[in-house]
Amino acid sequence: MASARDVADTQPVPTATGALCVARGMAYFCVRPALWVKVIAPILFSLVTTIASVVLLFSFALAPQARALERVGWPPWLAWTTSVLCIIAEVALVSLVVLLVLFGQVQSQLFRGVLEARGVLQRLKDQQRLEELPEQCCCRDFGHTIRFLLARLPLLIVTAPLNAMPVLGQLAWVFLNGWLYTWELEAEFMVMWRELYSCRGQFNLVQEHCAAFSSFGAAAMGLEMVPFVGPWIFFASNACGAALLAEEMMLQGAEVRRTERGAGA
Repeated sequence: MASARDVADTQPVPTATGALCVARGMAYFCVRPALWVKVIAPILFSLVTTIASVVLLFSFALAPQARALERVGWPPWLAWTTSVLCIIAEVALVSLVVLLVLFGQVQSQLFRGVLEARGVLQRLKDQQRLEELPEQCCCRDFGHTIRFLLARLPLLIVTAPLNAMPVLGQLAWVFLNGWLYTWELEAEFMVMWRELYSCRGQFNLVQEHCAAFSSFGAAAMGLEMVPFVGPWIFFASNACGAALLAEEMMLQGAEVRRTERGAGA
């Protein structure tokens, strides 16, 4: 079991690295066709739900939202423009919820596959002198999934009105929700790397890398909000990017330990 010092034995990943890992994950996914087959089912299902939500929301929610803004004094042109932006954000939110509930396991498979391909899992085994890395048991893993679901969904919904404020509101929305999204993607790695099974133990590491988690999550969620392409492609490339961010955290921790050993020599 990881000690408190093990968790502290990490240097915070730079803020820009978080967002950069999103771009690197996109490039990694695009040049590896073997990963594409894993997203066929999510893409087909998301296509159906996205088309349905676009039709329903534009038919039944666009005009009421615009009129509500007009009633509180907004100019008609701004009310209707904002209402369209809100509908786009709402469509993206529906797609995110569908992917979160039904296809989180696909992201986990992609995440682990990237770590395996880059030799990260083997390095962890060598460092810990283990044949198999620690993993969450099924019950605990299911419990974590439920906790993240219960944490993310209300936050997504409660902060959704921010999208009514063009650009700035949407930026605030992805930053407020992004760090928790990154935590969900990295939770499995925290168990393998530091044996952090509890949410409290993991939260200490999240705080250590809060800036990078926020920048990664904001960039990742911003891409996933792009209608059609976002939920189909970027949810997969973001899983690859999260694996690259996990590797960065491990490398930063290794650098800290080398520095401490050099100072103590």
